[in-house]
Amino acid sequence: MGVDLIQQTEVTDLVVEDGGIVGVETQQYGVIKADKVGCVVAGNSGVLAGMAGFRLPLESHPLQALVSETIAPILDTVVMSNAVHGYVSQSDKGDLVIGAGIDGYNGYGQRGSYPTIEHTLQAIVELFPIFSRVRMNRQWGGIVDTCPDACPILSKTPVENLYFNCGWGTGGFKATPGSGNVFAHSLAKGEMHPLAAPFSIDRFHTGALVDEHGAAGVAH
Repeated sequence: MGVDLIQQTEVTDLVVEDGGIVGVETQQYGVIKADKVGCVVAGNSGVLAGMAGFRLPLESHPLQALVSETIAPILDTVVMSNAVHGYVSQSDKGDLVIGAGIDGYNGYGQRGSYPTIEHTLQAIVELFPIFSRVRMNRQWGGIVDTCPDACPILSKTPVENLYFNCGWGTGGFKATPGSGNVFAHSLAKGEMHPLAAPFSIDRFHTGALVDEHGAAGVAH
């Protein structure tokens, strides 16, 4: 289909000439030229925008999750509580997948912090006291990017032919199919899809914010 998927290849710079993007610099393959570039890099969005010479209204935070030891089937749905701030589900293998909100500090360290782990497990045990004796197998952290109005950015940028899809916070995983389709359409046409238009970077200049703090029911 004419598509190359190049994995484990770090982009070290964006190549901008005369106000427009012309390619990306990579660690392994040097410069890869392109007529258009779409950046979908979650917590590193601000870093790549800096390479292109502009700033995004984003904060990057660690987000943690935990997986328990395997137990017998007990939970057949995802349970999320905004009251105690936590979520839990059970995988087909039998382990509990547990998480909550972002760490309160900004950073790019994919470690997270013990206070957030403790708060998360307190919330889950309050919901399900029976889980208090279940042991955790592993924990990991990733970086999410959050916008001031808790809504994403799908937008053109001050650099011609450079597009960003970012700011999804903790909701990006679930939004991937829809946002990917809309973003691909925007790059192909050179104009933002009508569904993406309200999520332009320009809204932070005009004041036409899309406030989703209440509706999203998430941490950011």
